[in-house]
Amino acid sequence: GRARGNPGKPNRRPHHGRRPGGGDCRRDCRGRVGGNVMGVGPNMWPNPDFVEKTLESFPEKAVANVEEGRALYSDGGYTYLDIRSKSEYDEDGKIPNSVLIPLIDTTRKWNLETMERIVTQTPNADFLKMVQKAFPDKDTPLLISCSDGRGRAIQALMLLDEEGYTNIVGMKGGFNEWFEIFDNKLQRRGTSVKYTTVYQADGDAMGLHSTGAGFTSVDQMDISLAKLDRTEWVDWAEEMGKS
Repeated sequence: GRARGNPGKPNRRPHHGRRPGGGDCRRDCRGRVGGNVMGVGPNMWPNPDFVEKTLESFPEKAVANVEEGRALYSDGGYTYLDIRSKSEYDEDGKIPNSVLIPLIDTTRKWNLETMERIVTQTPNADFLKMVQKAFPDKDTPLLISCSDGRGRAIQALMLLDEEGYTNIVGMKGGFNEWFEIFDNKLQRRGTSVKYTTVYQADGDAMGLHSTGAGFTSVDQMDISLAKLDRTEWVDWAEEMGKS
């Protein structure tokens, strides 16, 4: 098999050249004053110092917030791998140039008696095959996201880590928080956005690039309730008999 250096660590950094999101810090960061971009805080994309620091921190850091995720997507050569269901992708919105490979397929329907939406879940048995076909190079930089960066993203990150993918990064808050900050044309929605999410990570980004142990602690983070996906998602590995 392919020789790997430090066990569990990527062998190389992604190329910081042309990016899938079409962003270019040299173009987007006009108006820079004293290391800041006018109207953009020091820990927000596309502040050039923030972008540079972010690109230096990943993939080793392993888990990104939305601002870091935007820097990786627009300036770091990362492909946004959307693992939500096709119905979510079609109905709730999508990220330009993202690649959709559902971990779990769903159908949505309304119960007219209870006036509640019922979601039927079917694990995508071909998930790993589809990822391998789309990204045969396991060093491909991938930004992995579900609706809120919790249940399904955790599962996918651990599955792909086990498959040998080295440049994988999860995004806390997922599509829901991304779409709260950026619109469908990738423009920032404005200074009125409230940043209420608080995240903490200890050690090697919760162990993602080692054994994956501890990554489930993402579920314990203080995430704005409005952004949470309250669906109880099935365990893909259990359903596929791989656990």
